[in-house]
Amino acid sequence: MLSFPIDGAGPTAGPRELGDIVICPAHTSDLEEAVVHGVLHLCGYDHEHDDGEMLALQQEVLTGLARSTADRRGARHLEEGGATTRTGFVALAGRPNVGKSTLLNRIVGTKVAIVSARPQTTRRAIRGIATGEDWQLVLVDLPGSQRPRDALTERMQRRTERELRDSDAALVLLNGEQAVGPGDRFIAAAVTAAGIPCVVAVNKVDALDHPRTVAALSAAAELELPPEAEIFPISARTGAGVEPLLEALVGLLPEGPYLYPPAEPTDLPAEVRLAELVREQVLARTREELPHAVEVEVDEIEDRPGRALVVHAHLWAESESQKTILVGRGGGMVRAIGTAARQEIQTLTGRRVHLDLTVRVRRNWRRDEALLDRLGIE
Repeated sequence: MLSFPIDGAGPTAGPRELGDIVICPAHTSDLEEAVVHGVLHLCGYDHEHDDGEMLALQQEVLTGLARSTADRRGARHLEEGGATTRTGFVALAGRPNVGKSTLLNRIVGTKVAIVSARPQTTRRAIRGIATGEDWQLVLVDLPGSQRPRDALTERMQRRTERELRDSDAALVLLNGEQAVGPGDRFIAAAVTAAGIPCVVAVNKVDALDHPRTVAALSAAAELELPPEAEIFPISARTGAGVEPLLEALVGLLPEGPYLYPPAEPTDLPAEVRLAELVREQVLARTREELPHAVEVEVDEIEDRPGRALVVHAHLWAESESQKTILVGRGGGMVRAIGTAARQEIQTLTGRRVHLDLTVRVRRNWRRDEALLDRLGIE
């Protein structure tokens, strides 16, 4: 059961029988996920026509495998008499849209932070938790550093500065496709002022040839950071170079016990995590100022045994004209957002989901301190 062509010359050519699972490395970055995906196809599942059932089951299997692996690691740790572990927080700092959320998800191994090409996607400090044999790294995806314009962006910037001060180390992420600019130098200065060890990663090198990669690494070396800061060329999208980067980050962590259960990928409340998945679909379908003028609030989650998970959520807009766009002609826009978000939530939870999505207006909500408190944007 294949999702890509393999006919022709090459190592995959030759006799094949029904039941064979053929993996093409160029088409998958996660062997475990590819195997589970292929087996489910062999069992008769079809994610193109089953309303999310196959992808939800796939996530359930992968979550179980991850939990089993983490449990074995924990048991082995106890059997060995509690060998020394390294644990700590690493602040992930970079300009908007350099790939911080993509890298966070890559390191954690599951989707924790939403991803969008739009600047200022991350509004909260998102914590992703990666656990190894004798280490646990809590990677904090900081909102992109910026000049505050309102109560929302003031809170985002304060949170960035606070998380940076409280972290054990920092990872400065640069976009290799763009020249180092004032924003990168501002972030480097903030990390240096925090007095914590750091490393630098130049992202998106998969899109660069060798001379451009060398130039990007040279520009990164000129930033005013501690001289011992190592520089790594990586691709958060493909995973290239991420393993040695992760090893360097673990080496910066202090000794200490695990802070979270090994199988836990984030400390985000369920309501916030699901709201972010809905907002991701808003970002994918709206233009100009509208993506920045919309927030999502999950009002209630009904979890009834043996039945679909029911999620009640609000889209907050700042004006009636924005609400009209979000609703769309004949409700088409809000339906499209809801359908895509429901599929993402099903994949995350491994459950059938009913998403009740409404659009409401709250004028100037980005300046509304009370609503920002309720939304958990500190």
